[in-house]
Amino acid sequence: MTRWSTLLLDDASLAQMPELPVDHVLRHADLVTAQQPKPQALYERWEKQQWNAQAIDLEQDRLDYEKRLPRDARKALEESIATFIIGEYTGLDLLAPILTGAPEEIDHLYLGTQIADETRHTQLMLRLGEEVLGLDPDPKRMLVQAWNMCTPPHRALSRLETEIIREIQHRPSDYEAWLRTVALFHLISEGVLALVGQRAIVRSLHDIPMLPGVKAGFTAMCRDESRHVSFGLHALRQGVREGYTEAICDVIEQAAPLALRIEEGGAVEDAPEGTSMRDLGIDSLRRQLRLIGVDDVFAEHVVGLVTRPAPAEGH
Repeated sequence: MTRWSTLLLDDASLAQMPELPVDHVLRHADLVTAQQPKPQALYERWEKQQWNAQAIDLEQDRLDYEKRLPRDARKALEESIATFIIGEYTGLDLLAPILTGAPEEIDHLYLGTQIADETRHTQLMLRLGEEVLGLDPDPKRMLVQAWNMCTPPHRALSRLETEIIREIQHRPSDYEAWLRTVALFHLISEGVLALVGQRAIVRSLHDIPMLPGVKAGFTAMCRDESRHVSFGLHALRQGVREGYTEAICDVIEQAAPLALRIEEGGAVEDAPEGTSMRDLGIDSLRRQLRLIGVDDVFAEHVVGLVTRPAPAEGH
């Protein structure tokens, strides 16, 4: 097994990221979360891992998308970027009340860094939408275009996010409501949906001599995600120890099946034969539930919900 080194993704510059060994990028978040870093350590990692969304040159990516990518690959890229346009932008809405309701001062300080990350990610996605996909340059109109490209489960998850946001907005000092929001955003939206989607894009593009800007941006986002997910697992681990398991599991039970159906059935290039996006999401969910101290019985219960027929949108 190849030895993992922090000198690879941890210390890589934006320019170096497209050339990193793909297995190191894909394993990075799991290795960071396994260390169970505390918020202060995550803050310090953030200080060392800055990157500039405006510095990524997308001219070659635009040419690759318009002239070199096969039709099926173009459609897959469009759908992935549309999902991230909505996901990163709405993440800002979730993080504001999470920041306000943070129970400890160091949580508050760390979450300020994550808001900066989500803003950077949103800016990159808006650039990809405009400069690569050719979507409307006005963010409001682009968000409508991206929303219309999203799957019904993604829309349902966004509606659930809105409901959970209202809970914490009405009760900003309610620790249980705060944990429910963290469970939805950090464990499901970030740890299952975003991290798996980012990894799938990096894996699919790693040995293709195209889309260097997309590769660099999504690799940088994978590194950021290792901090985001680590914070969520730290907070939820504390919540489980303090007796809030039922509230945390209630949100996961509602949200995980939606997240795991968003790209249901989509194959991931270079993954083990037969592996789908849903399979990778289930693996991520199981691992994170173990890290916060939730037993495997609940994890298998949630996985079982995913195998049921999905309800029609609006029901």
